[in-house]
Amino acid sequence: MMLAPIALFAYNRPNHLRQTVEALRAARQARLSRLFVFCDGAKRSQDRDAVEQVRYYARTIEGFASVTVVEWERNLGLAVSITEG
Repeated sequence: MMLAPIALFAYNRPNHLRQTVEALRAARQARLSRLFVFCDGAKRSQDRDAVEQVRYYARTIEGFASVTVVEWERNLGLAVSITEG
């Protein structure tokens, strides 16, 4: 069965990303689902550490049919991330 892919947009909240992924992974058909994680670039220098934590975690996600992580170097903002992602 072909399931619709899951698109997840992340910025600078590693704990929120972790909680969301854990909830998605608990779904019965997670192992049949393709997950795409779009990580925006840092908008301000003080966001860089949190953005890097998000990216590090995103690269370690397992439990899905496939996981694709897209890392933007610059900050696109949510609206552009959704339309360009």
